[in-house]
Amino acid sequence: MNRKRKLILGIVILLAVVATAIPVYISQQHTTFRAEVTDHMTMLDKFDRLEITRFSSSSGDREEVIIKDAGEIQDILKDYKDIELKKINQRDTERESPYYYEWRLMINKEEREINGFGITLYNKHSMTIYNGNDTRDKLQDYKVSQDMNWYKMERLFEGIKEEES
Repeated sequence: MNRKRKLILGIVILLAVVATAIPVYISQQHTTFRAEVTDHMTMLDKFDRLEITRFSSSSGDREEVIIKDAGEIQDILKDYKDIELKKINQRDTERESPYYYEWRLMINKEEREINGFGITLYNKHSMTIYNGNDTRDKLQDYKVSQDMNWYKMERLFEGIKEEES
């Protein structure tokens, strides 16, 4: 009888561990753009510039614009802050768009310029984020849970390009 109790108790403990480990693992896979980018910055960090490069998916042509106004950079990041992301091991290459965008967010940290984040927006369904502050796993692919406003990104890029001209 004592042996049966130990077996039942062992099974119950195992089920309890599994029942708590699975939700914890799943919750770590879901995140937001804010949690992955802006929450990693301290109050002393200042935006130095945002370099946005548009690459042609077919020809490899590239165009670049640079934003140096910290307020404008914050406004751009606010537009993307609530985008829900899911960590993935390999990005979706089936739904490619004619262009993809690469953002390099340069941060002035205690009077030193550092490459804070690199964000590659492949299409409205997938992105890769490089976090220069991480000591390992600096590059992570994400699936965008809800569709990102891709046209807003294109309009933003074209608007900044026209201002520079």
